[in-house]
Amino acid sequence: MAQGTNSERSQVHGTTGSGNILPISAITQEDSTSLLFTKQGREDFAATSHPRMTVSSHTVKKQLPSLCGLQEVVARTGFLITADNSNTVTCMIGGKTVSATDGIPLVAGQSIMIDIVRLSKIYAIAASDPSGGTCNLFWLDM
Repeated sequence: MAQGTNSERSQVHGTTGSGNILPISAITQEDSTSLLFTKQGREDFAATSHPRMTVSSHTVKKQLPSLCGLQEVVARTGFLITADNSNTVTCMIGGKTVSATDGIPLVAGQSIMIDIVRLSKIYAIAASDPSGGTCNLFWLDM
């Protein structure tokens, strides 16, 4: 990029997958400039399966990958987490410090989009004793 007196005339260019060169747009605001970009989706899911995750305890939190038998899933933008419609127990979602009383509660049928790209950084725990009840989650990588 140009610096000095010609910096306001600088142009940034990028290339498409086919190699075409295109200018990158920007918006000038009062105190800064923001680049404009369009995200492109992926061609397939990051993981080969999306099994139901059963949250079986209100005293032991678990990383989401371990709840569904996966090592790790890395998304581009984050994860959509959905509580099963048949849940009778609220699921608490959060980081390492999530507990049965401190986290983001998901009741049956609710969803939340979390912009964390590693599934292993998201934890879940039941809000109350799930014995006799259900506390299941589903996820989708975005």
